[in-house]
Amino acid sequence: WLFIAKGDGESTLQHLQKSVLYLEETGFTPLLGHAWSGLGWGYYFLGELEAAQEHMEKGLKIQSDAGLTHQLSRYRYSLSMVHLDLGNLERARSYIEGAAEVAHSNNEKHIEADSRITLGRVLGKMGKSEGVKAEESILQGIRILDELKLRPSSSLGDLFLGEVYADTGQREKALETLKKAESAFQEMGMEYWLRRTQEVLERL
Repeated sequence: WLFIAKGDGESTLQHLQKSVLYLEETGFTPLLGHAWSGLGWGYYFLGELEAAQEHMEKGLKIQSDAGLTHQLSRYRYSLSMVHLDLGNLERARSYIEGAAEVAHSNNEKHIEADSRITLGRVLGKMGKSEGVKAEESILQGIRILDELKLRPSSSLGDLFLGEVYADTGQREKALETLKKAESAFQEMGMEYWLRRTQEVLERL
């Protein structure tokens, strides 16, 4: 999962393809859904969004069919990220609102925080009229992650908050927030997210 945190698509696929084969051979269902969803992240980082969606949906189905409720919110969060990048805003919103609700019910604070941030991203893409709600949702998620001392996820929040500021014409806020994210990603070796941050900075 370190490869996923860093956004290393090729290493994620290489590692988890072996894991899926082993888990299917041994019939160890509790981790099989996670492995399939992880493969989806590998494809996501390589820009293959349809493949990412397919693998994440399979992971969610395996987990649901097995009656395993652990981190179902994470599957919905993952699919929301993919649909957001595909431009399917309503589906992205449906998935992420479900993720936030389930995470809150299960006291999965880190997933709830990630979901609040992604909900803010979705709202931000829905137009400037949603800009305030988008900012509030992302800041709420960042605060939780800071309390949990989950810096990689908190830095993603800074990136996505910077995107919202950029999309709503708040250049100075965008620049400050994105520079903070850029510095963190450089320090932590999160190359994929560093590139994403620099792409937004180039638009300013």
